[in-house]
Amino acid sequence: MKALVCGGGVGGLSAAIGLSNIGYEVQVFERSPELREAGAGLNLWPNAVRAIYALGLRDQYDAISVKLDRYVNYAPDGTVLFNKDTSDWPEKYGAPSTGVYRKALNAMLAEAVGMDRITLGHEVVSVYNEGDKAVCKFANGAVHAGDLVVGADGIYSAVRQHLVGDVRFRKNEHHAYRVRALIPLADVGVDPAAQTGYYSPDSFLSVIPIGNGMAYWFGSVTGAGNIDEFIDHFSSWTHTHIPNTLRITPRETILENELHDFENRPASWTSGRIALLGDSCHAMMPDLAQGASQTFIDAQVLSEVLRGNRDVAGALKEYERLRMPVAYHVVDRSRRGSFHGTGAVDPIAVRYEKEIEGFVA
Repeated sequence: MKALVCGGGVGGLSAAIGLSNIGYEVQVFERSPELREAGAGLNLWPNAVRAIYALGLRDQYDAISVKLDRYVNYAPDGTVLFNKDTSDWPEKYGAPSTGVYRKALNAMLAEAVGMDRITLGHEVVSVYNEGDKAVCKFANGAVHAGDLVVGADGIYSAVRQHLVGDVRFRKNEHHAYRVRALIPLADVGVDPAAQTGYYSPDSFLSVIPIGNGMAYWFGSVTGAGNIDEFIDHFSSWTHTHIPNTLRITPRETILENELHDFENRPASWTSGRIALLGDSCHAMMPDLAQGASQTFIDAQVLSEVLRGNRDVAGALKEYERLRMPVAYHVVDRSRRGSFHGTGAVDPIAVRYEKEIEGFVA
């Protein structure tokens, strides 16, 4: 059995690993000339880490990630708003909450797939079912067929376009942009085993250790239209590390992206031997930090339903049945905003236990 995976990000690579583990011959096609390294860091929660472990990558992942033992939130004046010990989560949930450097994560996944099974510079332009095969056509004229096609090509997915047509994008009603960067952890002076966040009703900035002596900071400010306005907003937060952190972060390394998900989310994730995975089918706001986590679970479930099953189309419908209600629950929850903001939601560690681990589809 042969699987074609469109997209070389964490979704495509993790899907390729899971499918290889159950005996599929896998080829990954990535449109860029190099493997994706967009972004900076990630907070991967126990549900994602369990999925990574299930892919057979426990030792590799533990070696590159940082276990988060605490979630601590402060007000701009330095007052503690929330402090939760999560050191028992590995026993409670089967895996820790973690911080990880995205580049290290991608490298780990690519090594597990094998670079000989990753084809770069191939942008998918169309997919279709043809008899007992699924076919991919690429912008460079190449055509490949397999028993299965996985569309893990992101929020602007070409595979989704051919499966379900256009989607409309919905902007985040709480924060228009997410700003983020990397910085040496020692330069920030926060707890090296905690996610440390600072919150006001209209803004926040959090820091996560991600390994190799580095930290990942990310934040949003309601109404800030550019990096200068974002930085200026925090200039008065002198009881925190934030003004200095923003001052010493090289401006050219700061990333900014507009936040949106789907207004009309896909009613189906599969068609015959073709399936969607990750942001291509359930793009979500980052306020619950579950986008990448849900993608790893997609990959795990996809391989589980296909294990020993020659009825590919039937297995993909089972994948959709199992994953869609859970992922769309998380999409809905991720629209509620961030702690201490207009949505008046709980701190993220509390939300994770109640809304993710506590959810039964």
